[in-house]
Amino acid sequence: MKSYTYLIKHTPTGKVYYGVRTANKVEPIEDLWKHYFTSSPGVRKLIEETGVDSFVVEIRKTFETKEAAIAWEPRVLRRCKVLTNDLWINQNIAGYIIPTEESNKKISDYHKGKPKTAEHKENLRTAHKGKPKKSTVYQSLEYRERMSRIKTGAGNGMYGKGCTAERAARIGAANKGKVPINKGTPMSEEQKAKIRATKAANPTKMSAESIAQRTAKQTGQKRQKLYCPHCKKDIAVGWYNRHGPACRAGHTQTT
Repeated sequence: MKSYTYLIKHTPTGKVYYGVRTANKVEPIEDLWKHYFTSSPGVRKLIEETGVDSFVVEIRKTFETKEAAIAWEPRVLRRCKVLTNDLWINQNIAGYIIPTEESNKKISDYHKGKPKTAEHKENLRTAHKGKPKKSTVYQSLEYRERMSRIKTGAGNGMYGKGCTAERAARIGAANKGKVPINKGTPMSEEQKAKIRATKAANPTKMSAESIAQRTAKQTGQKRQKLYCPHCKKDIAVGWYNRHGPACRAGHTQTT
């Protein structure tokens, strides 16, 4: 039997659906809306709500081969821009699916509680390594605020776990030699105000245990120092980068 494409319109809402049928056992006119009612969950839901008589159906094109029919459908869907028009019930084009709250919840529930294998983790890490986030979605303030809420506290995958020496070494090796993307870009007054407000609302307090661990680690160690040619003093390495330019500027002004 000939494969075919079809168009279905839901009269009460005006919504439409375009699809392809290749597994029919009878002629298209005897198949559509008599034996076959599409594979769309959206169409099935509307049928349950208003019945099959609330639709107008039309066979748009017939094909000699399944391959020709399958190739034709996405061409029409892309031309009609079904993924960006609420008039269309179609939720995917050739497998590309529009994420919805319902579909996201189903995926989340399916994977919840299933630990990833070491191989799976490595495959994910390799696949995403070096890939920049090009989508403007990641740059929007709304997205960043939403992710901040989701990833705060127990919602953060690393909450309460700390960082192993192996992981820290791997992160260090991956970032070694990279120039920060914001290097040389001064912070705006708005950014500074946000940082000050965040720190004021969430003051960092070290626990007694953390203080004791740091003290034990640093006890007996000699601080590495660098010589400053401007003031001719030995300055601790941790302070040298901040001391050097200021010291140089001060001595330049006085000479």
